[in-house]
Amino acid sequence: MLTEKQRKRVFNIIIVNQCLGMLSGILFQNGFYLNYFSKLGISSASIALLFALPPLVSVFLLLPFAFVADRMGKKRLALSGQVLLVLSLVLMLSAGWGNSEFSITLVVVALLISSIGGSLQGASWFALLNPIVPKEIRGRFFGRLRVTFMSVTILFTLLVTYVLKMNKSMSAFQWLLALVLLAAILRYFTYARIPELENKNGEEDHRASLKKAFSAVIAVPGYLHFSSYVFLITLFTAGVPIVFGLMQKDVFGFGPAQITQMGNLFLIGTLIGCGLGGRTVDRYGTRVVFVATHIGYFLVILSLLIRSWVPWSLPIHVGSCSLAFSLVGATAGVAITSEVMALIPATNKSLFTAVFMMLISLAVALSNIVVSRSISLEILAPEWTMLGQTYTAYDALLLAFAAMTLLLLVTVGLVPKIAKKTQLMPGGGSYPRI
Repeated sequence: MLTEKQRKRVFNIIIVNQCLGMLSGILFQNGFYLNYFSKLGISSASIALLFALPPLVSVFLLLPFAFVADRMGKKRLALSGQVLLVLSLVLMLSAGWGNSEFSITLVVVALLISSIGGSLQGASWFALLNPIVPKEIRGRFFGRLRVTFMSVTILFTLLVTYVLKMNKSMSAFQWLLALVLLAAILRYFTYARIPELENKNGEEDHRASLKKAFSAVIAVPGYLHFSSYVFLITLFTAGVPIVFGLMQKDVFGFGPAQITQMGNLFLIGTLIGCGLGGRTVDRYGTRVVFVATHIGYFLVILSLLIRSWVPWSLPIHVGSCSLAFSLVGATAGVAITSEVMALIPATNKSLFTAVFMMLISLAVALSNIVVSRSISLEILAPEWTMLGQTYTAYDALLLAFAAMTLLLLVTVGLVPKIAKKTQLMPGGGSYPRI
């Protein structure tokens, strides 16, 4: 057990650790990778497919990694994962020095290695922190953690926006990646200082097979119903941000700095949503929040489709939609993690969270693949009209996502409604994920 002084010191280490780690993860959300991949000459359809690659790979890795982490040690696997994350950033940075074909190969390899490293850490991250953070202060600590690392990522994105506004060359992208690489190297040492208070499950659990442990996890009352709900809502919302980003690049003609500014507004919306989500869940309960977020998703997506009728400028409208969408997503994320925290069992903690993360990763990957295939196969009309306005294939995708999100209101009944108060898991992102 940790003393109060030791616990406070570990809390600070965890916060610094996540602030360093989120710099690499946020590159997908703040528009950096969208700009970087475009600079490398990668097509829009391929970019959407690349965004689907990490969650797709994680689907196959989270369960075995979580099973091993519960039995062989969580931190050992996590540190190995951090080494792989550093290697992936080295390859991603190197992609800027080759020709188009060589660059794409390096990007794919970097994303694959990053997916493996991220899965090694993600499969055991919450289980590692669970015994460190007392239940009675969990919400406050994770709230502080989330606000801190989101603030750091917003400041980093402001730096990215400034650099790309001043210099759009490949070297500017590489210097920014070098900064993220340095943070990833430092993170190895902060991760190593986080104590592992629960090394492994008991001897009986140690001998248990993955199949037996998995069966015990899915038998938790309400778990399958809730996981099914989260899978469905993620499937029809996770692809929206990449569509927003591709529209900024291909339809609206935004430059790299402007796209990154939109990404920063997305992060600000996430930060606001985390605070709003905690209060609304505590006051109204998770089911009410889920109903509100379904309607919110629907209205925000439709708002982008009425861009021709608004009196203000296009950048202001697109930025407002990005902020509002991430705000809704973060609010839903708080409600989701509150339910997960209430469901988590005493044993197989890593496996429990990994199964949930696996389903979310699968939904994110499938959503982005739908976007990619819809563009590359040209199954949607490149131009179409409605109410006298001309729209694109991207708008058709958004309309489909909005309609399905509203129809999925009927699935809110799958939520077990057992969470008693807000809990914030220490993961990042503006999506319903942990």
